[in-house]
Amino acid sequence: MPIKMQLSCTVITLAIYLLLGTHLASSFSFHKNQYNNRMHRSRHIMRMATSTTTSNRVNETLDPCVVLMKQLIAKHQHLWTDKKILSLAQGVVYWTPSQAVTDAMVNAIQDPSSALHSYAPDEGLPELVSEIKLKLKRENNLPSKGSSEDNVQVIVTPGANAAYMNCVLTLLSENDLSVVFKPYYFNHVMAIQMTRGDEALLVGPIDDTGCPSVSWLKSQLEEKGGLIKMITITNPGNPTGVSLPTSKLQEIIDLCRDYGVWVVLDNTYEHFDHSRENSFEVKNDDGSSMSGFHCFSDEHVINIFSFSKGYAMAGYRVGYVVVNTCGEEGNNAYEQMVKVQDTIPICTSRISQKAALGALKEGRPWVEKKVKSLDESREAIIDALTPLEKTIGGSGAMYFMAKLPPNVCDMDLAEKLVERYGIAIIPGKFCGLPGWIRVCYSNLSMEECKVAAARLKNGLIDLCASS
Repeated sequence: MPIKMQLSCTVITLAIYLLLGTHLASSFSFHKNQYNNRMHRSRHIMRMATSTTTSNRVNETLDPCVVLMKQLIAKHQHLWTDKKILSLAQGVVYWTPSQAVTDAMVNAIQDPSSALHSYAPDEGLPELVSEIKLKLKRENNLPSKGSSEDNVQVIVTPGANAAYMNCVLTLLSENDLSVVFKPYYFNHVMAIQMTRGDEALLVGPIDDTGCPSVSWLKSQLEEKGGLIKMITITNPGNPTGVSLPTSKLQEIIDLCRDYGVWVVLDNTYEHFDHSRENSFEVKNDDGSSMSGFHCFSDEHVINIFSFSKGYAMAGYRVGYVVVNTCGEEGNNAYEQMVKVQDTIPICTSRISQKAALGALKEGRPWVEKKVKSLDESREAIIDALTPLEKTIGGSGAMYFMAKLPPNVCDMDLAEKLVERYGIAIIPGKFCGLPGWIRVCYSNLSMEECKVAAARLKNGLIDLCASS
C-alpha cells in the first residue's frame, strides 16, 4: 500500500478513536452524573424512610391533662411563694394509707420467704387473690348468690388503668368499635386511641342526670350491627361525680347481652357511693354493719377495682380486674387476658401486693370513716360553683362538672385560675366536654378545701362576671 494511503488510513483511524473516545468520555460523564444523582436521591429517600418518627396513634392520643396541670402549677408557683397553689384537679384523697399497710410491708421486707425480689404469678399472689375473692363475695355480690366461686377469676394489675388496658387489648380487634359516654374519663379514651385509633371510638351522650343515654345506645347497636364490641361505664362516675342507679345499669347490661357486647364496669370509686344507689347492707362479725357495693356477675360484664382511692394507695399501683367465667366466652376472655398481663407488666410488684393485703385486713369500715370526712368539703365546693348556672355530680366519686358561660374557654380559665387565684382544676376539654370544668373535692383536707373553694368562687365570679 502506498505510503500516502497508509498515512490517510492512520489519520482516519486516529480520528475515529478520538471521536469515539470523546463520545465514550462524554457518555461516561453523563451516566456518572446520572448515577450520582440517583445515589443522591436514594440516600435522601433512605434518610426519609429511616428517619425516627413516633406512632401516629400515640401522636393523636389525648395529652395527659393531669401532667399538663402540674406543669401549669409549676409555671406559676413563683407567684404564690407565700400561699401555695391548691389543687382541685387530680382525683386523689387527702388521707394516707392505714397503719396496717405499713405493717404489712415491713413484715414482708423482714421475711425472706416473701421473695420480694422475684416475679409474682401473673394473676397475683395467691394469698391476695384469695382475700380479694372473699371481699368480692361479701361486699360486691360477685359471684351472685347460688353461683360457684370458681365463676370469678381475678388478675391483680398495676392500678386500674392497667386493668382497663388489659380489657382493651383483650376484647377489641382492628375495626371494632368501643363506646364511651361523654364526659368521659380521659385515660379510658387514651387507651383506646393509642391501641385501636380514634376511629375505634364511638362517643355517646348522657342525660341531664348524668346517666348514659340508653336510647342512643340502642339506636347505635341496631344501626352498626356487630361492629360495637365493648362499652365502658365508670360508676360512680369520673368525671361526672354521679352514682348511677342499679336499675339503669341493669338496663344497659341487658341490652348489651342481647347484642353480644362486652360491658366494662370501672368500679374504682366503689367506696364513694354517697347517694347509696348501689349500696346494700353487710353485717360484720362484731354485729355492726357496713355498706357493700353491688356489682354484676353476668358473663359479658368485666369489673375493674382499685386500691388507689378509698385505701389511699395511688402510688403503690394496685388494682384488679374481675372476669366472670361462668361460660366459655368468659373463660376464654380470662385466658387471653393473662397473655396481655404476661406481655406488659408480667405482674404487679410483690411489695405492693403485700401492702394491698394489709389494706384488705383493715377493711371497708376504715375506708367508710375516711369517705365520711369529705361531706363538708363537698358542700364547700357546691357553694363555690354557685356562680355557674349548671352543675352535675356530688352523688358519687369525688367530682363535680360545671358548665361555663358560652364565651368562656375552659382552657383559658384553667390557666387564669392557677395564675391569679392559686387554684387548679381540670378543663372539660380533656373529658370531651369543652366549656365545662371538672372539680375534685377529695385531694385536700377539709380546712384546705374550704380555702380552695373560696379562691375558686372568687375566680369564677371575676372571670365569668362579664359573661
